Amino acid sequence: MTKTAHECQVVSVEPLTKDTFEIELLSPVGTTLNYHAGQYLQLELDLSGEGKPQAFFYTIANRCDPNQARRLQLFIQNGSEFADRILKHLCNRLNDAASVSVVLPMGQAFLQTNLSQRHLLIASGSGIAKIKCLTEEALTKQPDTLINIYWSNRHIDDFYLLGQFQSWEKQHKNLTFTPILKTESSEWSGRSGYIYEVIEQDFEELDNTKVYLCGSPQMVYGTIDKLESKGLNEASCYSDVFEYAPKERRIAI
Repeated sequence: MTKTAHECQVVSVEPLTKDTFEIELLSPVGTTLNYHAGQYLQLELDLSGEGKPQAFFYTIANRCDPNQARRLQLFIQNGSEFADRILKHLCNRLNDAASVSVVLPMGQAFLQTNLSQRHLLIASGSGIAKIKCLTEEALTKQPDTLINIYWSNRHIDDFYLLGQFQSWEKQHKNLTFTPILKTESSEWSGRSGYIYEVIEQDFEELDNTKVYLCGSPQMVYGTIDKLESKGLNEASCYSDVFEYAPKERRIAI
């Protein structure tokens, strides 16, 4: 796909938790956004007000829906002073009815696999934005696709899309959703531990399974390595990490 730039209006900035915000953007009337589920965009923001925009990259959290062809949804975590500046800048654009520059699509880890095969979707933290988009697209294209979703977080409050995924699980008997808290808590009745450990407990084998992973390079590569014993093949895996943090290949001399 060819990258295109759009001047999008910020139509809402809503808190999902105390640290995570849902951003809604709309491209101009008459435009149609074109991207694959699982891709990301470049958001250009002039945070300093000096006419020197900086580029920030965010996963597109909603599928490319022909009925909402101008809509973009982002999830942004306010985990640092810099992220706070970004969110305040977007709120100012919302209040001023000003636009922001968006360039899309980007990324090669989009939904591109045969939906007649089992799909394992794995996310840690904010990586769930990509998994949400992939799930929407898969269920739209082939509602009976066998999908197993695992989402790991450090804190209970970080499960801001819990209701959405639980709703999909109730509607689709072919979909399972497993939220995982990294450490046990008396306030948490669900699964806990490392994400690969929980998956190991649930599967005898992972042959003929397509896997999408969203998280840090350590999580992505570590999970793949740990699940190789279950038959997981890296050639069947898709992740943005493969592009921005290629795994080091050591050659013995």
